[in-house]
Amino acid sequence: MKRLLTISVISMALALAPAALATQNANKAKAKPAKAMKMSPRAEALKKCNDDYAAAAKKANEDYAAAVKDAKGKKGKDRTAAMAAAAKAKKDAWAAAAKAKKDCIAAAPKK
Repeated sequence: MKRLLTISVISMALALAPAALATQNANKAKAKPAKAMKMSPRAEALKKCNDDYAAAAKKANEDYAAAVKDAKGKKGKDRTAAMAAAAKAKKDAWAAAAKAKKDCIAAAPKK
């Protein structure tokens, strides 16, 4: 009798376990998502500065890659001049991006 009772309880528990897990997962899905933390004005400004800097750096690298690709089709002094111009343009773009980031951070609201 004890064995029959134990087997039936275990069988019932195993049969109902997937249903219980499914309802538990459904309840989790219905739960409200956690609210995003509100950033301080300074943090928002610094995030914008960093995003702008990253975009400017990416554009400078893309422009440089395009200029180098174009320069590789040339020969001799034309190629040398094109490569030098591409390098100078990249250096100037990076410097402008760094200066813009520095100015942006300086203009950000204080704590």
